[in-house]
Amino acid sequence: MTDMPAVSVPSRSPASIPTGIPTVDAVIPTYNRRDLLPAAVASITAQTLPVRRILIVDDGSTDGSIEWVRSAARQDPRIVLIERQHGGANVARNAGIAQAQSEWVAFLDSDDAWEPEKLERQFAVLKDRPDVVGIFCGFRHVGGAVERIHLPRDNPSLLDLRCSNALGSTSGAVVRTAALRQAGGFNPDLPSCQDWDLWFRLRKIGRLAVIRQPLALFNNGPHERITTNMHKVLSGHRAMFAHLLSDVARPSERSAIMSKHKLVEADIKRRFGDSRSALLMVLQSLLRHPSKSALAALWRLVRSMTRSLRKPGALQQC
Repeated sequence: MTDMPAVSVPSRSPASIPTGIPTVDAVIPTYNRRDLLPAAVASITAQTLPVRRILIVDDGSTDGSIEWVRSAARQDPRIVLIERQHGGANVARNAGIAQAQSEWVAFLDSDDAWEPEKLERQFAVLKDRPDVVGIFCGFRHVGGAVERIHLPRDNPSLLDLRCSNALGSTSGAVVRTAALRQAGGFNPDLPSCQDWDLWFRLRKIGRLAVIRQPLALFNNGPHERITTNMHKVLSGHRAMFAHLLSDVARPSERSAIMSKHKLVEADIKRRFGDSRSALLMVLQSLLRHPSKSALAALWRLVRSMTRSLRKPGALQQC
């Protein structure tokens, strides 16, 4: 499935949820995404493992989103509208967590969508690993020039999550409600990386599983979001880097982690088109703490820059 799902919202009663399966509430924060929100909700109602409630937290929309949710709620009693003044996506997510009544909370951004079997495949992991506090999945990046698949590694360690956001965005996450509340939810004071920050705190509570299949559709379209704002992305990451290093005392361990952070920042620079700064950061990573991942990043970046130079007119533009 490579396109965003259909926008119809079939009716389903909460009483129709089978017994003996985990109960889950879906939380969707939204702000002025009337054109994208219906597809996100439709991907939830199409799940082979039904959710108990769909908590749509509107963050002060003015584009007709609220009216659409009210209409959809009349068709599907599981849909619950939570209205708030504009305070940001993570304040909205926390409002959804506060209203959750199920064992688990599944997050979905209003510009993303799920494959129909996402929740069923994620909860299947509980048969062999009943103690995990969170279950994640892979992503299919859609809406951009090139479709990509990202599959996070399973069972990330605390060190993995000190070095990078090894799990990806919120739309792939299903987390125990009790663990979310124990961890304190999302930190709205961070300009970005709120998901990474929460995953790190959750990993301190317990283990995290990953279904290495692209079960979430991440929308790389041109619409506004935090990840399209370079200033917010960089400031959030730098704040996160400092936080992750704050309790690391050993110089050798700090150096290794800082080297990985350089690679993360290099990738941000690359995504925003600053290949020269990205190359410098990769070289700094290699000098600080040589690693296979830094060498791989250097090879990918040099290859990409070489291809760009070979394009017609590239030399004249330099």
